[in-house]
Order: sequence, then C-alpha cells, then structure tokens
Amino acid sequence: MDQYFLHDRPVPEPEASTAWFDYAERNGIDVPRAINLWEDAATPEGETSREAVARAGIRVLVDQDGRPQG
Repeated sequence: MDQYFLHDRPVPEPEASTAWFDYAERNGIDVPRAINLWEDAATPEGETSREAVARAGIRVLVDQDGRPQG
C-alpha cells in the first residue's frame, strides 16, 4: 500500500509534498510552518498535522511503528 494519497490516488512522496507546498504557498502558510506540518504528519502523534495536510487533498498513512506505510 502506498503511504501518500492525492485526492484518493496513491502517489509517491515527492508528488504529495509538491502538492502540499503548492497548497501552503497559495494559502499563506509560511515555509517553516509548512515544513513542520509536513514532517509531523508522518508521525503517530501528528493527527492534527495530518488534518491540516488533508485540507490540501493529501492523505498520509502512518503505521503502528510510526513510519509512513508503504
């Protein structure tokens, strides 16, 4: 199973991150905050960050060990 989904389509991480940073720029999220949200979304504790990333149409799945699934 892929770990990143863009509008419910599995995509490689670079494609998902490009979409995230494009979204962040268009929506006034500064670069340090966008980086923090992106990195945190890939952690088990990052549910709030995953919700923020999901607003861009990106879903990040994290496994039980805290690693992105894939």
